[in-house]
Amino acid sequence: MSTVLRPRYRRITLLSAAALLLLAGCGSGPAQAGSAAIVGETVIPLEVVQGRLSAYLERVPQDGQEVAGQPKAKLDKTARDILSYRIQHELTLRAAQNEGVTVGEDTLSQLLEQAGGAEALSEGTFFDAGTFREERARDQLLQVEIGRKYADKLAVTFDYFYAKDTKEAIEKAKQVALDPAKMETFVNQAKQQVDPQAGEFNAKVSSAESPTLATTLLFGVAEGTIIAFPPAPDNGNWIVAHVKKRETDAKPSKEASAQQLTPDVLAGIGLRVIQPMADKLDIRVNPRYGVWDSAAMGLAASEGEKTGFQVAVRQSKS
Repeated sequence: MSTVLRPRYRRITLLSAAALLLLAGCGSGPAQAGSAAIVGETVIPLEVVQGRLSAYLERVPQDGQEVAGQPKAKLDKTARDILSYRIQHELTLRAAQNEGVTVGEDTLSQLLEQAGGAEALSEGTFFDAGTFREERARDQLLQVEIGRKYADKLAVTFDYFYAKDTKEAIEKAKQVALDPAKMETFVNQAKQQVDPQAGEFNAKVSSAESPTLATTLLFGVAEGTIIAFPPAPDNGNWIVAHVKKRETDAKPSKEASAQQLTPDVLAGIGLRVIQPMADKLDIRVNPRYGVWDSAAMGLAASEGEKTGFQVAVRQSKS
């Protein structure tokens, strides 16, 4: 038996060592030494990511499936996901406090029990039972309640046009940010050259009318922001939009209700309510882990791998 187990333990040791080397070679990062990320004034230490990654590697099945082929790439992604959720946790707690939203201990325990328990739900993830309960599960419930609070009250007014691909969308978004007058040109071009519905001025949509759209970047940015993003994950076209007005107290729709929405949609809306606060906090990430991606409310490996783009319109000089 010892002969069979020896290679298995050796694999764990090598992977754990690789994780430590991966985390140690972080290069230049945020101002505070030893930080994986800084959220406002809150420092997320490197040790948090390192500890969870090492613990995860000790727990994953040793059949080679999870780490075969490209272990460093897999470790990079896992570490990035760990830090993404930790940042999201800090943001969710702040937003819940600001919004006066809470989740009772009995409610949390009951829902976890109905779903199979924290121990079972955390199996195969980089959460243990404790962090799954206190971070993942609690955060999701708080996001749902924040989303429920605003699901019938969000509305945005914006100009937009479709771009054929990511590159065109981002290039034109940058041009509009520098010169907002170009938005009219691009909208008209899209309407004439692509389709009459490929652009519009002063479009208005509410979260009650389009709850799925309310989970996207369109509903998460401040007024005067230029954004570019795919309206759906499987949509090759990107939308470029100039958000001209964002309301959080729009009149609720009589036809739609937050009670009809799934928890996933409510949590997505909750994250878009949280996003403006996240943008103001100036989240700084150790470059070793990538960059903060507001469109995903998580980390991307690099600027070029973000799932969306946003930039404030340049203020004209008076």
